[in-house]
Amino acid sequence: MVAERETRKDLMRNTKIIFMVLAGLFLLIACAKAAETSAPEEPQIEATPEPYFPTIFESPEAGPASEERLNDPRPNIIFIFTDDQPYHTVDFMPTVRDVLKKGGINFENAFATTPLCCPSRASILNGEYVHNHQVYTNNWPQGGAKKFIDISTYATWLQGAGYHTGYFGKYLNDYDSLEPYGYMPPGWDIWNAFLGRNLGADDDTGAAAFYQDFSLSENGEVVEYSGENTIFSADLISQRAVDYIAQNRNEPFSLTLSYYNPHSPYFWAERHDPQFRRASALTSEPYRPPNFMEEDISDKPQYLQDLNPISVEKIDISYKQILRSLLSVDDGVASVLNALEENGLSENTIIFFISDNGLTVGNHRLGLTKNCAYESCARIPFIVYAPAIFPPRTDLSLVANIDLAPTFADLAGANIPANVNGESLLPLLQDPDAGWRDAILIEHWPTEEGIGSRIPEYYAVRTLEWKYVEYVTGEQELFNLIEDPYELENLAGQSAYAEIQQELK
Repeated sequence: MVAERETRKDLMRNTKIIFMVLAGLFLLIACAKAAETSAPEEPQIEATPEPYFPTIFESPEAGPASEERLNDPRPNIIFIFTDDQPYHTVDFMPTVRDVLKKGGINFENAFATTPLCCPSRASILNGEYVHNHQVYTNNWPQGGAKKFIDISTYATWLQGAGYHTGYFGKYLNDYDSLEPYGYMPPGWDIWNAFLGRNLGADDDTGAAAFYQDFSLSENGEVVEYSGENTIFSADLISQRAVDYIAQNRNEPFSLTLSYYNPHSPYFWAERHDPQFRRASALTSEPYRPPNFMEEDISDKPQYLQDLNPISVEKIDISYKQILRSLLSVDDGVASVLNALEENGLSENTIIFFISDNGLTVGNHRLGLTKNCAYESCARIPFIVYAPAIFPPRTDLSLVANIDLAPTFADLAGANIPANVNGESLLPLLQDPDAGWRDAILIEHWPTEEGIGSRIPEYYAVRTLEWKYVEYVTGEQELFNLIEDPYELENLAGQSAYAEIQQELK
C-alpha cells in the first residue's frame, strides 16, 4: 500500500514536470507562428487560456494518512463553491472542466432556489427554502448574517457525527456586522472567514476588500492582510485548504472552501493578467446565445422592458474579467486534488463544486445580474467528484442548493432534521435510476437597490420540460424548455397551454 502511494506521488511529480515542459514548448511554438505572419488573427474566446498551467499550493505537512483512517468507511467531504458564476464558465476552468466535470457526476439541471448570494448561502447551510429560513435578501433587517439562525447547520450536524469541520472564505453577506467582530459560528473547528472593510450599505455590490487588503476572522481573532502582509484572498484560502487537508488527514473531515471569485468588481491574481486578452469577439454559443440582448421582449415582464441595457462592450470586458478571476479558483481546485493525492486521500474523499447562484451576461437584455427566474440566473454548475466511489456521468435530475446539507449529513451518518426541505443526493449518486423529484421551486423576495431590486417578487416552478413564473405584479411567464431552452417565447395566457399552466400553478 505504501509503495503504491509512493509510486503515485512519483508519477504526479513527473507529470507536473512534463506539463511544465509542454507549456513552455507550446508558448515557443505559438510565438514562432505569430512571427510567421503579419495578418492579425480574428479575436476569439478560448476554452483553455494559453499558456496556462495551474499554480499548485502545497503543504509542508503533507504525508500518507494512517492505515486506520484509510480503513474507515466514512468519506471526507470537500465543498468548493464560487460566487456569482455563470453556469457555462466551468468550460473555461481547465481543472474543473477536465478533471471534476469529466471524472465526476455533472448535474445539468441544478438550481439556486433563490438566485441571490445570502439567501442561497443560508439555504446551502441548513437545507431550507428561503421562505422557511427567512433570510430574504443580503442585508438587515430582511436578510444578511444577522437574520440567519446558525444553531443548526450542516457544520453542527457533521461535528456532532465526529467530523472535523473547517470553513475558509466568504460566509454570509453582512457577516462583519455580527458581534463580537469576527464572530465564529457554532459547528466549526477551524474558521477562516473574510471580513469586509469600508463597504457600503449593500456589500453585495462588490468590494476590493474581499480580494486584497482584507481582514480575516481566524477562529474569532481578526487578522489583517494588508500592506506588506497582503496576499490575493483566493490564494490564501487555497493554501489554508491544503494545509487543513494535511493536518486532518487521519480523521474524517468536512472542508468548505468558499471563494469570493468571480464576484464583481472582478479582481484576479496578477499571474493571470495575460489570460483571455484576445476574447473580444464572443460570437458562439453558449457565449452569445440566442437570448443575448434579446431583440423582441414584448412578451416579457414590464421590468425587463423598462431597463436600459448596458453596452455590449462593457459586458464583453466584464466577461473576460470573470473568466480571468475564475482561474484562481481553478488553481485552488488543482491544489486540493494534489493535496488529496499527496496525503493518500483521493479514493475516500467526495468533492462537491457549485456556485451560490448564476449570473446573466447580457441574457434577455439583463447586463450582469442575478435574482431573475431565467435559467441564466437560477441555473448553477453542480458537480460531484468521487470517481473511486461514483462512476462519472451526466445527470439530468432536478437538484438544488437545498440538497447539499442533507447530502453531507447522510454521507457522514448524521441525522437530518425534519425541517430540512432538501433531499439527500446519496441515493441518486449511487443509482441514476433512483426515484427523484419532478419539480423544484424558485422564489425571489424584495432586495436592496440595484438591478436585482427592479425584478418583482415571484414564485417559479421548474420541471424538466416546463417553467412557470408568477410575479407579484400579476404578470406570468410559461416556457417549454425542451423546444425553447433559451426562454424566448412566453406561452403564458395562450389557450393551447392553459391546462399545463394550471397544473404548474
